[in-house]
Amino acid sequence: MIFHGCWDWHSSVHGHWALLESTHLVGDKENLGWVSERLQSKDMEEEIRYLRDHPDFEMPYGRAWYLRLMMRLEQLTGFGDYKCLVQEIALDLREWIENSMRDPSISEYKNPSWALIQLHAWATHFEDSETVDWVVQKTNKNFLNPKVNMDLDRGGEGEFFSLWALQTYLIFTALGAEELKGWLEKDYNLSVVEDLNTDHHLAINASRAWGFHCAYLATSEKKWKEAYDEHVQASIDLHPVWKDDRRAYAHWVPQFTLYSILMGN
Repeated sequence: MIFHGCWDWHSSVHGHWALLESTHLVGDKENLGWVSERLQSKDMEEEIRYLRDHPDFEMPYGRAWYLRLMMRLEQLTGFGDYKCLVQEIALDLREWIENSMRDPSISEYKNPSWALIQLHAWATHFEDSETVDWVVQKTNKNFLNPKVNMDLDRGGEGEFFSLWALQTYLIFTALGAEELKGWLEKDYNLSVVEDLNTDHHLAINASRAWGFHCAYLATSEKKWKEAYDEHVQASIDLHPVWKDDRRAYAHWVPQFTLYSILMGN
């Protein structure tokens, strides 16, 4: 199998994604070739078969990352041999969302906003207009309200996802800039989250940056760009302190940070 040797399957998936994206970004042809060949191997059929045979496995979080990975593989390399098989995984994810709670306040791995964002991206790539329309309809019906309170990013045990940012990101992705512009409120606390409550909370500033970038694209307001820059930098600043902690940090937080950097490029 391809996705092994990490803490869990989804971490290996987004680890491969990060290597694919970063090597492309810096022009590292040797390692880009290595990860691309690995993802194009026949072992990928075994991964797809496992997902098909275990319908609840990594649903929805890891499967959403898998769609992102396979979409970017084709976009960066032109390799699409598994495209139709991956589409089956996408449709399974759609069915799961259809039969589950659709609430933007659901935390972490079961959060449907993240799954819908990646499903929309994949369906757009695959030219599956029916699924794109389905995501738009679900977003309109279930994800404009209730509005997640941004202050939740600072409280509790600390999550890796900013639920507000995911809701913002989904609305921008599925419904567009004008809808998001009207949805945003005037007064938010846009300061960096300084008190990180748990290991999972280490990624909160990176995921907040996703929402700030979408808000900036929708409004062109300087405050959102400044917040995005400050949060990306805060996440980068974790690295000297945490880089040797593989369990809590190294296998996943830099990947969330890379995602935020790529959004701004």
